[in-house]
Order: sequence, then C-alpha cells, then structure tokens
Amino acid sequence: MERPAPIRDINQQFSRTTRIMGLIGALTLPGTILYPGDPLILGFLVGAIFGLLNVFFLVRRVNTLSDLMLNKKADNKKAKFFMQAGVWPRFGMVVAICAFASQVSFLSVAGVGAGLLMPTVITVVDANLALYRYYAAHDAVDKI
Repeated sequence: MERPAPIRDINQQFSRTTRIMGLIGALTLPGTILYPGDPLILGFLVGAIFGLLNVFFLVRRVNTLSDLMLNKKADNKKAKFFMQAGVWPRFGMVVAICAFASQVSFLSVAGVGAGLLMPTVITVVDANLALYRYYAAHDAVDKI
C-alpha cells in the first residue's frame, strides 16, 4: 500500500512562503535604495505586503473552518457559507489596493499586481517542488 504524497500543513506552507517573501524583499532592497522613487519597486513591495496579508487571512479562515468541521459545529452548508463569506473581504482588499495604486503616482499597478500574486506563485512552485522531490525519490527507490 502506498503512502499519500506529502502535502505540507497550511501553517507550515504559510511560514515557508513568508520566509521566501522575506528573502525576495531583501533582494528588492538594493533596487529600493538605488531607485528610491521607482513606482514599480514600491508597488511590488506594497503588493507583496498586501498579498501576504491576504494569505494570512486565508490561512486563518481555513484553520477556523477545519476546527468547525472537526468539532462538528458546522454542517456542509454552514461551512460553504463560512468560506464564501471570507472570499469577499479578501477580494475587496485586492481591488481596493489596486484602485489606490491606480490613483496615486508613486505606485505602479503592475508592481502592485506582481506583488499580490507573488505569495501564490511561491506557494504553488514550492508545493510542486516538494511533490517532485517526493516522487523522484520514490521512483528512484522503486527502480533499484
């Protein structure tokens, strides 16, 4: 019988994403120092902060939902409503920061958009690399 593929706990994945975002922020720092008024770099940093905040709220909502489901305090209908109720505030935050960036001259909408998407891209790439490593090691052992 095969074991299921290792998928990280959501809190562990969030901490990994936060660390990688910190590294990307540190790598962006020289550009911020060399070009202090660049709207693309400032937009990227603002978008990255709000992207991480968005992921933080998602992680909190998923953890609360799992607690509700495990303790049988919510049925499927309540759980679905609970998740849908959390989508709109996070979506509103993304729309608000993009609208704000489009109205001011010191932020670039493209930079904000890239920063907002960065935590998602990091999570997807990191999770896929973990699965690739697992299956590559698993297949290597099977071929011996």
